[in-house]
Amino acid sequence: MKEVLVVEDEVVIRHGLKVLLEKVIGKLQVIEASNGEEGIAQIHQRLPHLIITDIRMGGMDGLTFISKVRQVSTEVPIIILSGYDEFEYARAALKFGITEYLLKPVDRVELSNVISKIFKNTEDEHIDVSKQFQKILAFIDDQIGQELTLKQIADYMYLHPQYIGQLFKTELNQTFTDYITSARLKRAKKLLTTTQLKVYEVAKLSGYNSPKHFMTLFKQEVGLTPKEYRKLS
Repeated sequence: MKEVLVVEDEVVIRHGLKVLLEKVIGKLQVIEASNGEEGIAQIHQRLPHLIITDIRMGGMDGLTFISKVRQVSTEVPIIILSGYDEFEYARAALKFGITEYLLKPVDRVELSNVISKIFKNTEDEHIDVSKQFQKILAFIDDQIGQELTLKQIADYMYLHPQYIGQLFKTELNQTFTDYITSARLKRAKKLLTTTQLKVYEVAKLSGYNSPKHFMTLFKQEVGLTPKEYRKLS
């Protein structure tokens, strides 16, 4: 199900947009934020498929909010809502890669057409995102015996670390840390069953500098010590 984050400080307008989105588009989960600070907090928890935000809000204004969103993801589509007298202000936001801006009051037909187009485009682009993710997985597989952090992968891919972390949740429904642990244990199991390497050597080649930590984690996740696993395999 598509998730849409609506950031609007006027309660009536925000709730009205929620109802409108659910009626016009359907099959949407609408997440509400009453200001830019709440919106950023929501994005840090989970990146939505689309953001709709007012351009003028109390506290963090729309431009600041959008700039912070772009620090997390340059890809998520953003629709700006503005009044006639805010056109120049809205136009200033175009430098942040705004997908569309709509005038208030929002026309339901125009909103439907814009969102349908956005979702169709993002679905078409998903293939390219999948290729990008496969490149990330290939990099991890190649470097699994070394220290691996989101920042290292982000630098390699020229992406934001948080965006990569979100990709793991979206593509695999798994955190980056859990994936790395699983991949390292998979490497360790293979080394234990196909080589005569010492346990501490297996640990090092699987990305663990501490053999003790490796053995504790292995027993916790597998239910056997590395030596027991080798004997039974």
